[in-house]
Amino acid sequence: MQIEVRTYGTARFVLDDKQFTMTIKDGATIGDVLSDLTEDYDIDPSDLVVMKNGIHAQQLDCDTTQLKDGDQLVLADTIDE
Repeated sequence: MQIEVRTYGTARFVLDDKQFTMTIKDGATIGDVLSDLTEDYDIDPSDLVVMKNGIHAQQLDCDTTQLKDGDQLVLADTIDE
């Protein structure tokens, strides 16, 4: 199964890509993808705004929301005051 990942800000710099396709296992959740990325790259998921298909992850349970083939995740920096 494949999802599209779009990155902005520091996430783009760290992942060294604006947009990429990621192969994930069936039943993977948003949390699984974030865990995979934080293991492979120096990213703290608490520093990211995450959206799935245009819906802010705060409205979803990242640990139980499963991804489907073709879903899109957006990873961007939070804005600090």
